[in-house]
Amino acid sequence: MDGSHPFSLGGLGYVGVRAPDPVGWRDFATGVCGLEPALMPPGPRQAGIPLPRPDAEGVAEDGTVYLKMDRRQWRFAVHPCAEGEQGLAYLGFELTRDDALAAALESIAKAGVAVREGTEEECAARSVGSLAILEDPAGHRLELFVRPIVDQPMRGDQPIEFLTGDLGMGHVVLYVADIEPALAFYRDVLGFRRTDYMNFGPNGMGIHFLRCTRRHHSLALLQVGPPQGLQHVMFEATSLDGVGMALDRALAAGVPISSNLGRHRNDKTVSFYMKGPSGFDVEVGWDGILVGDDWVEHEFAGGGDDWGHHGLDAESLKPSD
Repeated sequence: MDGSHPFSLGGLGYVGVRAPDPVGWRDFATGVCGLEPALMPPGPRQAGIPLPRPDAEGVAEDGTVYLKMDRRQWRFAVHPCAEGEQGLAYLGFELTRDDALAAALESIAKAGVAVREGTEEECAARSVGSLAILEDPAGHRLELFVRPIVDQPMRGDQPIEFLTGDLGMGHVVLYVADIEPALAFYRDVLGFRRTDYMNFGPNGMGIHFLRCTRRHHSLALLQVGPPQGLQHVMFEATSLDGVGMALDRALAAGVPISSNLGRHRNDKTVSFYMKGPSGFDVEVGWDGILVGDDWVEHEFAGGGDDWGHHGLDAESLKPSD
């Protein structure tokens, strides 16, 4: 962001998860969150014009469901897995320059981190031109990519529009068992900058909010114990009505609400949290602040948000058994 790093990231580009019932995930994501099935799942394309199959919308031949939020071919993928193996599969972060992949591969390797270039098949599966693949210290698979495929705009199946573009698709919060090596990796190796943080207790327990665009955070690292994986994913709407109507749809569908409507005190987002089909939470929000290079990071102390978000506290952030 400030030009001092060998490469820069343009936000969270896509998220892949594993779930036993990808079609159930599709129904939740489209019927409640407002995402839409990908018009054409990534990968090899058959000759001719495919016939419409409403029951298979967004479903690839291997059973993976691909979902879109904007003109990108897809933003969120749900890969089939056995019961008990669900969770985060990978995160994709976009490089801001098409010629930055070589610099990223070189810089990451010089930092002593194992990294490789994606194969032609892997690039096709992600709908991107080129790809670098690595892992963070907690073992989360990360992908840095360039030249994403763009297709048609959203149809508008639900009354919601998402804030994406040069801010990325939203944010994720990851569990890490040891915060210090995770912070060093994301800041020193990948070039993220810390916006602010909160400490919950001794031995590094807390949450750290990291940015790579003007969005307050594209990634947060959460240490509350030994687990790794995805704590929640956030989709940002362009209007308060979009959030409110998503909450109405969640309540009508009987989706468990983890935290009711409220405004965060750090990024000022108005949002609610609900339980997703794979165990991690899904946040739908609006009005998050944008920050610039003149931002000074700081620590938040004390409890509570500006208003609402009842049930959201350090204890609720711990993974369920």
